[in-house]
Amino acid sequence: MVFLGIDWGKILTVPFWLTVNPGELSDRFEKIFLVVLLICYAFYGAGYFSEKKLIAKRSFIKANFLHKTGSFFLTMAVSFTFIFFFRYEAIPVLGGRFWIMIWILMGVIWFSYLLRFYLKELPRQQKQLDQKRQLKKYLVKN
Repeated sequence: MVFLGIDWGKILTVPFWLTVNPGELSDRFEKIFLVVLLICYAFYGAGYFSEKKLIAKRSFIKANFLHKTGSFFLTMAVSFTFIFFFRYEAIPVLGGRFWIMIWILMGVIWFSYLLRFYLKELPRQQKQLDQKRQLKKYLVKN
């Protein structure tokens, strides 16, 4: 089955991903790699500037979350840059397709931790901060 110029029957097989010397990249895959890199760097840049604005507003809990997501996108972008370089230069083993599979797997795992932090830890920390502010309201100021 060929869709978008990709033979999906080949992609879903183990030998396709474990090839040590997969050859040169096609133009379509080069563009896909570069688009993924640009998206990761763009999200990192947007997160960085948003984090600075939140710190200026003294919203440190949300700024901490944006710092974590910024680290995620920067790490993903830098590691994918190395993968792209080795694939582009067709270096055996280091340019293998299995690195892309590992990159995707690690990205999904890390993203799930970020999602868990956003859905569970962030509201809990915000609630604790609100409770501290409520208690501070009644303390005597010197």
